[in-house]
Amino acid sequence: MRRALFISLTGTLVLTFASAQNPTNFSGVWKMDDSRSESAHQATPIGPVSLKISQTPGEFVIATRRSEADSSAVTTETLTCKLDGTDFINGGDSEVKIKSKAHWDGPKLVVETAREINGSTVTTHQVFELDREGKELTVQKTLTVQHGYQGTGQQKASSSGVDVYVKAGAE
Repeated sequence: MRRALFISLTGTLVLTFASAQNPTNFSGVWKMDDSRSESAHQATPIGPVSLKISQTPGEFVIATRRSEADSSAVTTETLTCKLDGTDFINGGDSEVKIKSKAHWDGPKLVVETAREINGSTVTTHQVFELDREGKELTVQKTLTVQHGYQGTGQQKASSSGVDVYVKAGAE
């Protein structure tokens, strides 16, 4: 009985250590599954969205490519996050500065950003998670706009949703 318990505990410790040493690798090209993604069905629907993710032990880079539903115009936003939880400032001299940071929550990656748009701070909180086979990526996201209004009214607006992406190829 003691031997079985010892083997069970040892196995649990080894798996825990292995998962801590080998975080989830999100690298690849991901295409949004419109039928299962809330962003595709919002009041103003978005067009096709894809993610290109590059990941190293210290860095997470995500290029989001999207187009408007009724337009051929395509926009791409690239964010770099340090995986140690420290802030990283994205954007050149003429671009909006976007502060980003990331940290692990077990096998999930939490990415947070902050930027100024029209005098208001806009923050995002995204949780990236892969399915067991590594073929589907789920992103739970919350967007918050700090209005900064004075008085007793609502000072921030927030919305949340979940988007599902399928692996479209290697990085």
